[in-house]
Amino acid sequence: MTISAAELGSPEHLMELAREGRMSKEALVTFLALDRRREFIATCVAIEKRYTEACTGTGDPCLAGGCAVEGEVCLQPVLSAGLDYYKACGEAFATLFADPLNRTADWQSAA
Repeated sequence: MTISAAELGSPEHLMELAREGRMSKEALVTFLALDRRREFIATCVAIEKRYTEACTGTGDPCLAGGCAVEGEVCLQPVLSAGLDYYKACGEAFATLFADPLNRTADWQSAA
């Protein structure tokens, strides 16, 4: 299900929802201009890698045989981070979305 700009209200409301971690990166990316989407996804991947590195740094892998990923993103630490992960990606989204030029056309008219 796709949510439209009109359904969410103002750009400020969407940024607030994002910062609160109430929207997935998959939903948020659809509100960004095409040329900004890669940047947002890359930022979220960097956040995911930080959670993965923090997990591997504990020396306590979630698998008995050790960590299943090396230099990649592991889903387990991201899931464990929960709301904090969504808030971090939401903050990255809000930073980009604050500039009306980084928004899709339907949001640019709402600026």
